[in-house]
Amino acid sequence: MTRVTPWAVYAAAVTSTVPARSGPASMPAARSAGSQRVLDAALELFAEHGFDGTSLQDIADRLGVTKAAVYYHFHTKDEILRALVQPAFAELMAIVTEEERRPARAGRVVEVGRYVDYLLRHRRVAVWLARDAAAMTRAVVTDQATEVRERTEAMLVGSEADGLSRIWAAATLQALAGGLVAAPPDATDAWLREELTEVGAHLIAGYRKAVRRREG
Repeated sequence: MTRVTPWAVYAAAVTSTVPARSGPASMPAARSAGSQRVLDAALELFAEHGFDGTSLQDIADRLGVTKAAVYYHFHTKDEILRALVQPAFAELMAIVTEEERRPARAGRVVEVGRYVDYLLRHRRVAVWLARDAAAMTRAVVTDQATEVRERTEAMLVGSEADGLSRIWAAATLQALAGGLVAAPPDATDAWLREELTEVGAHLIAGYRKAVRRREG
């Protein structure tokens, strides 16, 4: 899989000021009210005009402040982008780490509903990011996505690093993220949770069936 939206990344949901450059497992720091207002305005503009189509001046104009006021919190758009996606990556790494510490067992599969709940908590950012290729390919996103991708796939279908597991894991992540993006804007979280969990459960069941078929 080439994208996690996590956010997926998804992701949709944001916390933290700009953190020091560290792995996505580090938890975001608390954010000031001023930083949060900048991030909220930036996310609105990114969704409307794209990452490349939005400037720091545009964000300042949306807030009715000077560019210097925005610069006080974030010096670049990449810093804003990092602050928007970091919470989703940090939470996903925490979930993955917790699952990895559980006793291994044959056919271990994380409860799909937990991953769906994660996606829904980050729905707003995840939907925007999946539609914005410019933002999706920035290093602040791809570096973290690369680190977390394989561990997320293993969390869903097990740690067997073979072609079959990679195909089904990638298909599951893509289907869940794609469903999140394709959902009508007025779809409730409760409705999406039910449908996406069902999609994920069917795919995980399909993977188990494929494993039995190959073993037979």
